[in-house]
Amino acid sequence: MTDIDGVVLDWSGHFNRYLKQHHPELELMDPTQFDQKQQIGQLIEGFNKTAWIGFLQPLRDAADVLPQFKKQGWTVIACTSMGSDQYANSLRKMNIENHFPNVFDRVDIIPFMEPKHEWLSQYKGSGATWVEDKWSNALAGVDQGLNTYLMRHEYNAYADNNNVKKVDNWQQIAGQVL
Repeated sequence: MTDIDGVVLDWSGHFNRYLKQHHPELELMDPTQFDQKQQIGQLIEGFNKTAWIGFLQPLRDAADVLPQFKKQGWTVIACTSMGSDQYANSLRKMNIENHFPNVFDRVDIIPFMEPKHEWLSQYKGSGATWVEDKWSNALAGVDQGLNTYLMRHEYNAYADNNNVKKVDNWQQIAGQVL
């Protein structure tokens, strides 16, 4: 199981390009924290409803490695906290399928800013693998007894927990589980 933004797709890079074009006076420091400025939180939610959301690029080596999981027989499930706009959600799913054809068995979209603890609870104690970039959602995976990986970024590299394995790319995960 995996988060999408900051793990599979380069949401931050695309959002910062959006800001440069539409709001050049603003900058996003940590995409997992929405209290930086109320205005940024509103812009993030608005961005997630634009056509821009349908054109994110894969993050690091995700497009090369995730298909290997599928070829090995893994069930690949995604959860993203994007919101409830049906058209934006359709663009999100089309974008994922475009970069990762037939890799994801399911893409669940939960409300914007909703923590993933409840969603993860359906896999409690399963020992499933969970990949996330938001520290609180990584800890939620640990709480559910999941094999948890944190995709390392500047904004989360400081965090530590013996039950969370930090990785820089998907190849590092594949090397441990495939």
